[in-house]
Amino acid sequence: MRVSLVVPAFNEVKGLPLVIAEYLEWVDEIIVVDDGSNDGTYEVAKRFAGEKVKIFRHDINRGKVAALRTGVKHASGDVIVFTDADYTYPARYVPELVREIEKGADLVLGARLQNRTNIPAFNRLGNNIFSFLATYISCMNIQDSQTGMRAFKREMFEKLDVNAKGLEFETKMTVRAAKLGYKIIEIPIEYRPRVGRSKLNPIKDGARMMVALISVAYTETSLLSKMILVPSLIFILIGLYTGSVSIYEKLYSGVIYHEFYPLLTAFLILVGVQLISLGLIVDYLTKKLDRIEERLVK
Repeated sequence: MRVSLVVPAFNEVKGLPLVIAEYLEWVDEIIVVDDGSNDGTYEVAKRFAGEKVKIFRHDINRGKVAALRTGVKHASGDVIVFTDADYTYPARYVPELVREIEKGADLVLGARLQNRTNIPAFNRLGNNIFSFLATYISCMNIQDSQTGMRAFKREMFEKLDVNAKGLEFETKMTVRAAKLGYKIIEIPIEYRPRVGRSKLNPIKDGARMMVALISVAYTETSLLSKMILVPSLIFILIGLYTGSVSIYEKLYSGVIYHEFYPLLTAFLILVGVQLISLGLIVDYLTKKLDRIEERLVK
């Protein structure tokens, strides 16, 4: 099998040269996609350009997902490997990833289970939440759905048609593959400290993470479940409002003027929680049936 490495890079002038140099002996070709960097990343990458290393560039910063898609488009390998340009993923795991593909896997994830302290705490939290979602949605035990190091069959990637543009891409790709019945394997890998300045912004990235989580949860939830879960959330929100009003009146005046609010609060929240439980059960059963059907079709 011919193996192509795709490396998206945005302002990784320090880490990218190390990545290219380390991975050269492990793959058949390296596709670097500079995503509108302004720190000299593209100029550094061009020094490696040759028969085995191909460099592409976006004129503006279009995001990591767009860079990955550009890389896959120009890759010639039967097997595609993703890695990051910050030198966090060791190249020595490539043979093991590819070996699992040769043994029949469709998607192999490099699960960052070693040296987890090298992953920033904020990222670890987000990854745990995404992995929990992926496990629930796919009905599989996914330990690291957000890993940036993964190998897969090119033909599978083209069939997945992952509808994502941001942080949710890796998780959606994993979930989509599972739902379509593709074989997914995880192998434990080491995760190194990044080279170069971190781009992590807790406030901005926290907001992006919330949007991504909502996107994954909403798009991968069945229609019937949505019809149950939306009213449940409305009941709970109204219940929280009436409860807040009751607490405010009791604290500041000593008297609850809306005497029926406490009872209404308990009723609304109880009904909301029961509806959520029903929605989750329906969604779980629907996903089980969908996976059986999609495997039969595949």
